[in-house]
Amino acid sequence: MKKGLIVLAHGSKVAETDEIMTQYVETIQKKVTFEYVEKAYLQMMSPDLAEAVGKLSEAGVKDIVVFPFFLFNGNHIKEDIPSELDALKIKYPELNFTFMSNIGYEPKLAEIVAERIERL
Repeated sequence: MKKGLIVLAHGSKVAETDEIMTQYVETIQKKVTFEYVEKAYLQMMSPDLAEAVGKLSEAGVKDIVVFPFFLFNGNHIKEDIPSELDALKIKYPELNFTFMSNIGYEPKLAEIVAERIERL
């Protein structure tokens, strides 16, 4: 069965956001075993979550993992994204969705931040 990964970020009015997100997704795609890896945005940018799910569905993907590329466990993680996923589960009953935890505290990320600060 084909597996797909959606890396879901917040989105922004700043075009550079998409360039950076594309770099992340391309790197992630090289390091994971998913056959399909797509980017999506919660708001202000395209593709949105529904568009990414539709693209994976058209490709024959049946298992979709959504990774929220968010540091903190705020309302988007607790309410907004689960609500969107509930609607997508109704629209695509043949698909299996897994909603991963957001990044939260990650010691490696703290090390990167500390290294960047020390380069100042």
